[in-house]
Amino acid sequence: MDENSSKNNPEKLMERAKNGDAEAFSRLYEIYFAPVFHYIYLRVKDKETAEDLMQDIFLKIFRSIRNYQKEGISPLAYFFTVARNRVIDYWRKKKEIRQNKSL
Repeated sequence: MDENSSKNNPEKLMERAKNGDAEAFSRLYEIYFAPVFHYIYLRVKDKETAEDLMQDIFLKIFRSIRNYQKEGISPLAYFFTVARNRVIDYWRKKKEIRQNKSL
């Protein structure tokens, strides 16, 4: 494997990021921003909300990346799982706010 493909290999980037390599995490951000943003945007239908959620998601992953365990899933699946959970939290909170307003 040449050096360039190693720099773009998500599994290797995750391992490097787990070990504190900020450049590796930045590269993961570049690779996964578009698919994760698209995933979120399709579920919230608002660009600003999707951008806010993206910020939360990547911050959460950055803070917890040391706990990442490969366990047979790809890094992209991990990012989507965090994104899915954040979107669920967003809608749950929005529902609670609507219910409290109607009381």
